[in-house]
Order: sequence, then structure tokens, then C-alpha cells
Amino acid sequence: MTKHHYNLCMLLDEVFTAFAGRPALRYAEEELSYRDLDQLSGQLATLLLARGLRQGDVIAIGHNKRPLSYALMLAALRLGIPYVNVDVASPLPRNLLILQTARPALMFFDDEAYREQMAELAAAYNGPLLLLERDALPPVSAEERTRLADLARTVDGASIAYVMFTSGSTGTPKGVAVTHQNVLHFIAWGQSCFSVSAADVFANLSPMYFDNSVFDFYVGLFSGAALAPVYRDVMAKPYDLVAHVRSMGCTIWFSVPSLLIYLTAMKAMAAEALPSLRAIVFGGEGYPKVELKKLYTKFSPQAQLVNVYGPTECTCICSAYTLTDTDFADLEGLPTLGYLNQNFDYRILDDDEKDAESGELCLIGPNVAAGYFNDPTRTNAAFHTLTDARRYMKRMYRTGDLVREEEGRLYFVGRKDNQIKHMGYRIELEEIEHALAKIPHVNRVAVLYQRSQTAYGKIIGFVSSTEALDDKVVLAALGKLVPDYMVPSRLLVMPDLPKNPNGKVDRHKLKALLEKEGVT
Repeated sequence: MTKHHYNLCMLLDEVFTAFAGRPALRYAEEELSYRDLDQLSGQLATLLLARGLRQGDVIAIGHNKRPLSYALMLAALRLGIPYVNVDVASPLPRNLLILQTARPALMFFDDEAYREQMAELAAAYNGPLLLLERDALPPVSAEERTRLADLARTVDGASIAYVMFTSGSTGTPKGVAVTHQNVLHFIAWGQSCFSVSAADVFANLSPMYFDNSVFDFYVGLFSGAALAPVYRDVMAKPYDLVAHVRSMGCTIWFSVPSLLIYLTAMKAMAAEALPSLRAIVFGGEGYPKVELKKLYTKFSPQAQLVNVYGPTECTCICSAYTLTDTDFADLEGLPTLGYLNQNFDYRILDDDEKDAESGELCLIGPNVAAGYFNDPTRTNAAFHTLTDARRYMKRMYRTGDLVREEEGRLYFVGRKDNQIKHMGYRIELEEIEHALAKIPHVNRVAVLYQRSQTAYGKIIGFVSSTEALDDKVVLAALGKLVPDYMVPSRLLVMPDLPKNPNGKVDRHKLKALLEKEGVT
């Protein structure tokens, strides 16, 4: 294969040619080859052009892991059109904020079951909506195929490939804009780190609006491997999930630790049940070693267990550490993050903005995203162009993650701000607070994250009101504003919230209240 690609389209064309007859998407009911995916993405690219879309436009996809949604992502890449995958199950007000930021010219959905929700969202946004149907796709003539190839060559490496939305402290989600070059560097690292070949099958467990899916989609499909999508309903059934991954012959698993902890506790995650797995990759939240040891004991004879770390703003994964027996000499805390991937530089800054062995991790290099889409204010606050001689004009992202460095290895310490990782999702507690404050008769709000045991944490909400509010009613109202994973497991309604001398909510007193009640 060509050793240099300046956009993803060039690599994709090579993959389509080299692996034409190989399986690309593997379902229980059907299998699509790379040749099939090439044809479908070409038809969809032709459809986008026929609808008047050009470079610089954006599309949104209500993605339920059907074949045409994957093909549409590839079609958009071929034309230099960024895509946004939407969580259809997320409340309409939040999805509307996402669309108002991304400004898609056209919206799609791939599942008839999504019609009502997507139609309601399209009406609120006042934008056109299409159902993806194979029979409705236009044919692609030789002339149009030549035109698609010519357009693909005009996509430069700095073009945005996709926009991935994360929680925002202002109450509005942030759209991370990731470029073609960002992803090309990521693919090359993933191929090398995991020795990916066309014989591999990636278990596509993460929803496509979630950052972890970037690893499955790009490292898998852009290496000639097969992708085995796992539907949302299967994810809720532990034994069916493991049986499905086994039947698809999956060799690489990537998920959040909470899923692995759950499957292990249910005794569904066993080496004999998944004989094809050669790599179990986990990230998106901490995996306490006391829990990780259970998985390691089961799988270490057959599979690598790899702890990965990385913010969405730096193209999914920034470090990968393969566990060994020595990592379990003690079972305290979390495993090390290891060393940063090649092609990353970094600084650790203390409270005085000086380099230190412990402080905020700042990531530097070509895997740092372009910024927050259509949001220059928040981009300027988190992304910086360096001017010192060593890193002149390099891009740096301030992660907000606190780390310490020991003998070159990084260890996660905590967060600098009010952000958490819960069920693998990056959540700004302020986004939940903003939503709570919109509910009638709620006066003041506060949201805390309490780790109830080594492996699990709980989101706890506090509201003050002069009315006799029912906590269940408030939580139900909140569920119409934020996704399920942001809804607190408990809500305390109080006449007033304690304040510090500055008049702000005293979170230390709220934590003390929880500890007094035995919620730790």
C-alpha cells in the first residue's frame, strides 16, 4: 500500500481494492464485503451531491448500526463532508442543542423505529430528513465514479472528518472537530499497537455517538478487518451479548470498564465463552485493580488486557498499557496509564503553570483536534498554539486531567474541574445542574459524584425549593432534558442549600451530609 496518505479517502480506496472480497460488516443476519461497502458508499456520496451538499456542509446521522449508516459515514469522508452521529434516545432539547451547533444541511436515520423521534427532532431544527433505504439509492455511473474520485483528491488533511459531541459545563454540549490527518495518525498507531490484520474481527460494542466507537470503526475498517456491530438491545442482555460476540468470531474487544465489571459479576465473561478474543481493550473510565484482577485471571493466558486513555479532543486514545502479573503485586487504586503513544508530546503543569511531576496533563501534537466546532470561545479556552522554540506553533490541548509521572509512566490522579467519567461517558456536572435549574419551582441546585465503592460511583443531586417537590417527579422531568446516564441515582430536596462565605453552594457541607447518611 501507499505509505503516504494526505486524507482518509486515499486510504479508503486502497482498502476497498485490497480487501474487496473480505467481510467488512458482519451481522447475524447478513455479511457485507468491502466491495459491497464501496458500492453503497459511492451511491450515498452520489445522493449527497444530488442533494446539493459540498465540502464544508455537515450531515447528522441517527445511527443504529445498520449497514447504510456506516456506508454514509464513508461517503461523507469521500466528499470532505463532516458527519455527526446522534443519540436518538437522548432527549430532544439536548439533541436540538447539538444540531444548532453542528448546523447540518441534511439529517438521516437508518431504522424505521427511529422515525417518530427523528421527525420530531427535524421539525424542531427545521431541517430536511431522509430514511436510509437501499432501494432508494441512485446508481453510480462510470462518469460519476470519476467525479467522486476527483472530489476526494481535493480533501486536504486539515479537513474535518467528524464532529463528536461531549458534555459541556455551560449546559450546551461541545462538538469536538477531528480532522482527516488526526484520524490517519490514529489508524497508523492502532494498526501497529494491536498488530491488526484482515483476519481480525472488531466487536463494535460502543454506540456510534460515543468516542470509543472511533477505535472500532477506523482502526478496524481502515485495516481490512471486519466490524461486528452489536445492537443496543443486545447490550442489555449479558449472556446474549457474550454469545453474539463469540458467534461473530470477534478477536478484539473495546469497551468501558463498567461493562466488563458487570459481565464478570454476572459470570458471563469467561475465556471459554470467547475463545477467539486476543485483545481486551478498556478505557473511558478507571478500572480499579481489585476488579481488573478478576478479568485478568480469566483471560491473561489467551488475550492481552490493555488499559487505554484519551480525551475525545485528542482522537480517542493517547496511551495504551498492556497489563502483566507485576501490575497486581498490590491491588490498590487504578492501573497506570503507561506511556503516551508515539507522535504525542506533553506537559504536566502545576498550579503555577510550571512543568512538574504532578499536575494537569496537556497533550501536544498532530493528534490534537482542530477545536470545538462552531465554538471559538470554548476552543480558545482549551486549545493553545505554543510559541516556545521547542514546540513552536504546535497545538496543545489542556485535558483537565490531573496526573503524576513516575519513571516516565503516567498515573491518573483526578480532575481539575467538575467533570467526571460515569459509565464511560464524560460528564460535566454543570450540564446536569443547568438542566435541573430549568425545572419549575427549583431554586438552587448542586450535583456531586460519590464513589460508593471501589468500582462504582453515583451521581447525587441536590435541589432547594419553597414548594413540596417530589424527587421522583423532578428526576422524571430531568430525564426529558438529559440522557439517562446523566440522571442522578438519588435526588435530595431541601428548603435551602448550604452556602459558603461567598454565597456559593457549599459542596463540602453537602458531601459531609452524604457521609453522615452513609453514602460514601
